[in-house]
Amino acid sequence: MTAVLESPAPRILVVDDNPTNLGVLVSHLERHGYEVLVALGGLEALDRIGFARPDLILLDVMMPDLDGFETCRRLKARDDSRHIPVIFMTALTDVDSRVTAFAAGGVDCVSKPFQIEELMARVRTHLALRQAQIALHDSEVRHRRLFETAGDGILVLDCDDGTVVDLNSQCGHMLSCDIPPMRGRRVEDVPLLQAQGGRAIIDALRRTGQVKWDEWTWEKPDGTAVCVEVVATTYAAQDRLMAQCTFRDIRARKDAEARVRYLALHDALTGLPNRTLLMDRLTQAIAQARRDGTQVGLLLLDLDHFKHINDSLGHFVGDGLLEQVSKRLRGVLRESDTPARLGGDEFVIAAAQLAGPVDAEALAQRVLDAMAPDFRVDGYTLSVGTSIGISLYPSDGDNPAALLQAADTAMYQAKKKGRGTYRLFTRDLSMAAERWHALSNDLHGACERGEFVLHYQPQYRVDGTGDQARVSGMEALLRWRHPTEGLIEPALFIPLLEEHGRMVETGRWVLRTACAQNAAWQAQGLPPVRVAVNLSAQQFYRGDIVRTVREALDESGLAPEWLELELTESLTLDDTEATLQIMQALKAMGVKLSLDDFGTGWSSLAYLKRFPLDRIKIDRAFVRDIPGDASTAAIVRNILDLTRLLNLDCVAEGVETQAQLQYLRDCQCPEIQGFLFSRPLEASAIPDLLSGPVRLAA
Repeated sequence: MTAVLESPAPRILVVDDNPTNLGVLVSHLERHGYEVLVALGGLEALDRIGFARPDLILLDVMMPDLDGFETCRRLKARDDSRHIPVIFMTALTDVDSRVTAFAAGGVDCVSKPFQIEELMARVRTHLALRQAQIALHDSEVRHRRLFETAGDGILVLDCDDGTVVDLNSQCGHMLSCDIPPMRGRRVEDVPLLQAQGGRAIIDALRRTGQVKWDEWTWEKPDGTAVCVEVVATTYAAQDRLMAQCTFRDIRARKDAEARVRYLALHDALTGLPNRTLLMDRLTQAIAQARRDGTQVGLLLLDLDHFKHINDSLGHFVGDGLLEQVSKRLRGVLRESDTPARLGGDEFVIAAAQLAGPVDAEALAQRVLDAMAPDFRVDGYTLSVGTSIGISLYPSDGDNPAALLQAADTAMYQAKKKGRGTYRLFTRDLSMAAERWHALSNDLHGACERGEFVLHYQPQYRVDGTGDQARVSGMEALLRWRHPTEGLIEPALFIPLLEEHGRMVETGRWVLRTACAQNAAWQAQGLPPVRVAVNLSAQQFYRGDIVRTVREALDESGLAPEWLELELTESLTLDDTEATLQIMQALKAMGVKLSLDDFGTGWSSLAYLKRFPLDRIKIDRAFVRDIPGDASTAAIVRNILDLTRLLNLDCVAEGVETQAQLQYLRDCQCPEIQGFLFSRPLEASAIPDLLSGPVRLAA
């Protein structure tokens, strides 16, 4: 049986010099369950207060040593007794005496001779009032402490007259102001509030009851920048409309987001723009050249014999060489040029506003001259040649991908010609370009002819502590079985499908086939797993994707929870309400949504907050360099920490080594995908994978 703690009986001090009165009062009070203390005079009462704190005092007025009025005054002057309610007991009936009693600090008067029922009622009432006052005071103290010690700045406004009611010390620190002078000031007289709209803030709060501002930024008098998120809500207090504005410092979050964005757009080793940023800058340069009638040059650089240096002297020397190469590149470029590192020893320069090939050749020669002197790295003297391929907009291509392909073709020709030189792309070098066009023609009707097939790469759950993992999902990957050339790599024909606007019909076939295959595996009694299907921007926006998914599920009979749709970077860059509505409609059907290639785009962090995602996939570009590259390893660890905070699942792509697997397991990555366990397989090979676990280590 659980013991119930009873509240102690209220304690009452009775002060009267008449023993008969004391006896009567004590008898009745104790009969009603009160603890009673007595004092025969005012001085004795003052002494007793020091060691016995009563909840209520019944005080006679006429006493020989110290009258009740003076006794009450002295009680109210003491910190330990000023809040104890005092009820006077007096035979005095004149008004002046009662006024004196209340002026001395009494809360009530009872006339002698008194009716015991009346006295008991007054005692109960004032004890209840006292308890209510204590509870209210304790509540005020607690809330005031929370208010004053809050890590966020808190500002309280009176929405009826548009003035500041109160603010805590953190808010005062943020606003660089003293608190007392702020109280009572009009909103229009507070510079920060006036800068953010002044009276309009009050109007918005009165209209909606809650307003959120994602970012207010200002500078303190000492030059310190302040960046806060502000959430304001209204509430009623004594028939007035009040508003509490909470200022949350988001500088650390903004700095972290900026750092992740920087790392996502720049090469971790050299600090140069990476492929994502290069493609964006190149797109902008092409658009500008189209308006101005100028040309854009793309120079693709490859260091000659870099692999030999890396293999013989080690990666530290190789990395040091790459850093010095990037510095020399910056030294010969204009401000309008964009250098980038694509990976390994490949560098790219996007040069805007060129008059023609001569300008591009002059830039290439400056780069060759800059690379000619020996490099000194960790005590080694290194002589490194450079082969450069050059392509030009508009003659060699009208989009970044075409220019890169043309420059790559020219660069390999430069290597064949003896290295250490440059070569302009020309049509007589375009064997790759001709194959591109041939594949474009062959691709027409490939889906109808049954040349497309799906391969499935398994994803494994590795977040346990054991040495085994089971398949948790499959990624459906499109392959083209060419009638004469065999399997064509997706990197060759997927861009062709997009370029010719055929991704909608092909994507519809992929969805239907993947759903039907997953349903077939389940019908065989195999353990159910999700199948992930990539969506392109064309399919997402032009193909009525919601209807397409619903039809694929209905035709196959597959439950929605076993289908996952992977959203690509080109899709999520279009951050509009239309995108969000489509995603919400897909989620309402019960399918899963994941963000592919996380960390390689402009606004991936924003997607996590805005879009209804279930899972993210860490791009293979990050996985490739772990655990050896400290910067990349830190990015991966931070991404995994972020997914756990946001309650998202995570898959690491491109896991090929035991070292990568071990690092990901140490970082508590829940799922992995890569060649370490399995390459993409035909559907017929999947049942064997689903039938049992695999070992995580040799």
